[in-house]
Amino acid sequence: MIRTRWTPSAVLLVTIVAELPAQQPQNVDSVLANEKNVMLTPFLAPGYTPEMGLLLSLGALVSFRTSPALKAGAISELVQRSTITFNGSYSTSRALNLNADLSSFWMGDRLRIYTKFSFKDMPDNYWGVGYEAGQAPEVDSLTGYHRDSWLLQPKVVYRISSKILIGGMLDLNSTTATDIGVTMDSDPYFHQFGPVNQNTGAGLVFQFDTRDVAANAWKGTYLNVQSVWYGKWLSGDNTYQVYDIDYRQYKQLSRPGITLAWTGRTRLSYGDVPWAELSMIGSSTDLRGYRQGRYRNKAMLYGIVEYRHQFLNEKRKGGMSRHGYVGWVGVGSVGDNLKGLNDWLPNWGVGYRFEVQPRMSVRGDLGFGKEFLSSGNKFVPSVYFSFTEAF
Repeated sequence: MIRTRWTPSAVLLVTIVAELPAQQPQNVDSVLANEKNVMLTPFLAPGYTPEMGLLLSLGALVSFRTSPALKAGAISELVQRSTITFNGSYSTSRALNLNADLSSFWMGDRLRIYTKFSFKDMPDNYWGVGYEAGQAPEVDSLTGYHRDSWLLQPKVVYRISSKILIGGMLDLNSTTATDIGVTMDSDPYFHQFGPVNQNTGAGLVFQFDTRDVAANAWKGTYLNVQSVWYGKWLSGDNTYQVYDIDYRQYKQLSRPGITLAWTGRTRLSYGDVPWAELSMIGSSTDLRGYRQGRYRNKAMLYGIVEYRHQFLNEKRKGGMSRHGYVGWVGVGSVGDNLKGLNDWLPNWGVGYRFEVQPRMSVRGDLGFGKEFLSSGNKFVPSVYFSFTEAF
């Protein structure tokens, strides 16, 4: 994910195309076996953020087949394309961000392997723990620090029925804070764990999945429940537990390509949770409009409802246009526990979609949060550019 603030020089993708509705699509399942074995979409663009300065963004979407769609013994006639997304940026403030995300389907979708990797060497901000701490203004001389971090998170699940998969996962991560500002230096929670933390976790995963296409579902339900235990093995520094429940549902409306999607997620952490691993709100996949890490605590809960509209184009195979748009509203909160979720953060926004591969798009989202409504608080909408849908 590449996140920028809305400024005239933050230019990533400009496409001005008007298409009128066409006939109803005949066949919109465009991830079948007759597609190419490997498809690559590169991505390169300049940008600007107040925190990072001028930056260059580089990314790519790679999708590939792991099985023929009609292979004997497959779970369904449609075996989905696996994907790997890469993105990164480097700025004039020497901020480096690298990310990779694998979602792969094997053995006729009996086996799924996911892997997330991220590396950050960048200026960042820390407000403290809790809703009230996040209300403070963003002032680099107070909230700023330099962050060096990495994360590696592999997950493997195996299908035990047509809708249920179970498996396990690892979470290896490390964060180092330097050049800390006044807010961080005076925060007791930060000093409890110190500027350097390495964490090692292992856990169990349960999934319920009836989506038609994981990368861009038009119908179906998805539930991911995982429990991860962190300990002082493999050089881990802290002992704590994280329980994560992620629910998503998709309903096709008047035709394929018009979808109402909604999601609810909670992340609960217990024990000696370091400051960098607390539950947070604000990213390209949840409340788009808040800076990640501004609101953090041991418990987090949010919900989002999103309308997705892909236009029609009778000249394209399947009758679907490359262009579409989304609009969403959401709300979320952080607290010591679920009972402590008393202050709620509103969220809304709109986005543009451009299909670069079958059922896979580049997305640009313009998100708004509570600060946008606050008088006297200088704030501009957040702009996110990435591949595939937010959820």
